[in-house]
Amino acid sequence: MKRSLTFAVAACAALALVAGAPSAPVAKPHTVLIYAPRGVTNNCARVLPLKRVVPAPALLGGAIRALLRGPTKDERVRGYGGLFSAKTAGHLRTVTIARNVAHIDFRNFASDIPNASSSCGSALLLAQLERTARQFPNVKRVVYSFDGSRDAFYGWLQRVAPQG
Repeated sequence: MKRSLTFAVAACAALALVAGAPSAPVAKPHTVLIYAPRGVTNNCARVLPLKRVVPAPALLGGAIRALLRGPTKDERVRGYGGLFSAKTAGHLRTVTIARNVAHIDFRNFASDIPNASSSCGSALLLAQLERTARQFPNVKRVVYSFDGSRDAFYGWLQRVAPQG
């Protein structure tokens, strides 16, 4: 009797799998923007939007990951550039948002884009990051870090790390 009951439960479970038992809903992808410079300009912080499709619900994290990959080959042919590329792809560690402040932590990519520590380079880097992160209504301010250290990130850019 016990063996028959075990067999019946196993059979029902197998049928449920084959029949396509209800599963968690699949999150729809969303279009977000990343920002990159285009052409030569005297304004170091001039960046323009490029569309990317990222999975929900972590839209900010998806947008930052897409930014770190940089413009596509086709976009580069059309004159888009910037500091991010295949060298910086995959450097995102964590993204959290609390009280409208996004905390974005990276693996240190300073050696991959050493010219970002110049005044024009840091303006461009921060413009790309800020415009990408602040497109979301729940992000009013952004704080960056390298491997958990704000001082490491902002020190690299020769700036004072923000509090909070």
